[in-house]
Amino acid sequence: MTTLALTLRPLQAADCDRLLSWIDSEDALYQWSGTQSFTWPLDHGQLLRDLEVHAGGPRQLLAAIDDAGEMTGHVSVDVNRHHRFANIGRVAIAPDRRGGGLGTALMRATVQHGFDELGLHRLQLTVYTFNTAAIACYRGVGFVVEGLARDSTRGSTGYWDGLTMSLLEPDYRRPLALGEGVRIAGPRDADAVAGLLAEAGYPHGRDAAAARLLAWAAEAQAAVLVAEAGGAVTGCVAVCRLPCFERPGWSARVVSLAAGHSEVRDRLLEAATRWAEHRGAAGLKLSSPAGSGA
Repeated sequence: MTTLALTLRPLQAADCDRLLSWIDSEDALYQWSGTQSFTWPLDHGQLLRDLEVHAGGPRQLLAAIDDAGEMTGHVSVDVNRHHRFANIGRVAIAPDRRGGGLGTALMRATVQHGFDELGLHRLQLTVYTFNTAAIACYRGVGFVVEGLARDSTRGSTGYWDGLTMSLLEPDYRRPLALGEGVRIAGPRDADAVAGLLAEAGYPHGRDAAAARLLAWAAEAQAAVLVAEAGGAVTGCVAVCRLPCFERPGWSARVVSLAAGHSEVRDRLLEAATRWAEHRGAAGLKLSSPAGSGA
């Protein structure tokens, strides 16, 4: 599989028309930039003034360029050098280029820029809970959920909740290795997860599985992992970290395990153990027998 790569450079005035064409509604504006920077309708003048205001300042406005020299994405990195952290914002991929892995390429380039070029210790961002593709992308790059900002933005259909996510430099240098063929679950796994749960005796439609995956993606102390073979999902496990009460520290619990073969179950339990240890939990418990499905 070819790994996509993007190059970051400072956003230029000539880029503003292309960027403007990506923001086609008030909801899209808030999802892209939050509620503080711009007003709807967004226009060329607002982008140019914003570019001028931040020139040479701590907020870097960056264009993402592909191998053909085309601007395919945009991101901002608001740097606090004293505390060595940055807020990542304004993440966008050109609408006609979405769904092909460029979002992950953009985030990998941004993370590399923050840690390798700027020498930062922490990167953080906020994403709305309905943006399942973005949440999966960020988790896949290594970001973890830290908390929920309830009703933080008013969109056209009501208030939106935001997730705070972060990635620390030590975790970037030594990323969690879940094991061969095991990864964090994403929205595209809904069909497979629904089938696995149904086979285990817990009937789920695709929409129900997608909703469950979203709910777990938003949990700061939980993860859903899937095993793959030949490009197909062969098993899934849901694991959560819990605070101990009778003693200091944390424990971890597998609350659902669905896999058709013992080798896949073993691989998933090993991956869940690695996830738990990485999150500082001592030991892994099963809430139901391994292989029962849930």
